[in-house]
Amino acid sequence: MSANTHDSKTNDTRSGNRAADDVRQAFSGLPFEQKISTLIRIELDMLGDAVDTVVSAASKAVDDIATACSERSGTKTASSGGQASTT
Repeated sequence: MSANTHDSKTNDTRSGNRAADDVRQAFSGLPFEQKISTLIRIELDMLGDAVDTVVSAASKAVDDIATACSERSGTKTASSGGQASTT
């Protein structure tokens, strides 16, 4: 790792720590009711993100299954010459 890369990561960490300290300081100055309200909003945002992730993953899984099933039934049709039996 070069010295410039290390310095850059150190500066990013320091600025991140400063930002976190600023948020903590602003939060500590809030009245109790507003602290609770803020925490609930943050929790709901995180819950929404988690639900979105789960729904996206489930949707992708269903799409993958549907694709696999359509490819599988497509190979059956191709192997039978693509024509239905008339018997």
